[in-house]
Amino acid sequence: MNYAAPLQCGYSDADFGTVYPEEYGRALSCRWNRTLAPVWGAECFDSEMTERISLEGKVAVVTGAGRGLGRAYVELLAERGARVVVNDLGSDVSGFGKDSTIAEQVADLIRSRGGEAIANDSDVSTPEGGSDLIATTIEHFGRIDLLVNNAGICGSQLFEDATLEDFDHYWRVHLGGPVNTVKAAWPHMVAQRYGKIILTTSVSGLFGLRGQATYAAAKCAVVGLMRILAMEGAEHGILVNTISPVGYTRMHPAAGSRLAEADGKATMPVEAVAPAIVWLASDICSETNRIYNVAAGAIQRIAIVMGPGFYDPHLTPESIAENYAKVESIEGFSEPGPFEPGGT
Repeated sequence: MNYAAPLQCGYSDADFGTVYPEEYGRALSCRWNRTLAPVWGAECFDSEMTERISLEGKVAVVTGAGRGLGRAYVELLAERGARVVVNDLGSDVSGFGKDSTIAEQVADLIRSRGGEAIANDSDVSTPEGGSDLIATTIEHFGRIDLLVNNAGICGSQLFEDATLEDFDHYWRVHLGGPVNTVKAAWPHMVAQRYGKIILTTSVSGLFGLRGQATYAAAKCAVVGLMRILAMEGAEHGILVNTISPVGYTRMHPAAGSRLAEADGKATMPVEAVAPAIVWLASDICSETNRIYNVAAGAIQRIAIVMGPGFYDPHLTPESIAENYAKVESIEGFSEPGPFEPGGT
């Protein structure tokens, strides 16, 4: 598989493939490399080539794994030896309806290739669905090592047209889904003193995309959830990270993208995101509390940083105005860590 597809100028939304202007790319300090080899590419290694990563013996659960990015994830996880649970409700892109055959077809494909896979059609936006998914995993495989929260829905709607019910619809899938599945998996990971959790955000939430208030609010909330899970999971050997993936899926036209399907699949193949999932799932990765943008053969960390700013013990509106250049600058930035009780 050649993951070195060229990317159009600009930078693409994590789920929708909307091309952003160059200033977004500069903010990410991102430079696309059109010659990256499969997995990471020679430039990503400091010196010697890393041994081929194997996930033999691990059990991985992926939500929304019947199509698009999730399907690419479970296929590569299984190829690398993981036993996988393919979860997909089989709904339409807006989250309505159900088709159990979507997950079954992917599980059948993996088994036909010699892998171990079971299908699950639980609705993870409900507590019962999250519990059922993890209970099924434990019943069949006896443990859970990796939980990838990938399931999502989308549409396009200006904020002025959105109701609280619209926001709730997105929150229940994009934020409620991870809460429900993690809640069910957490005791098992604590008992094992081991677990990997991957959440999914989007540049729609991190940087903004017109017409995506409902989606963006939920996707950005995922980052806050990751921060706390990473802190509380550390003492139990649970590592939690978030990815912002760029891969062309059925969400693109639903979000109003005018990019042709053939062009989207060529420039933003979902298969090019899957290696990041395998790396995060592996024992070679000890990272936690990180956000990674993954697209078309490139991976970079996204961080929330703080500039040195301006200090005046007698701060006034006027002193802020007079020194705004210092307030605005992030040159010499720092990256704050978790706050301790009593902090702000």
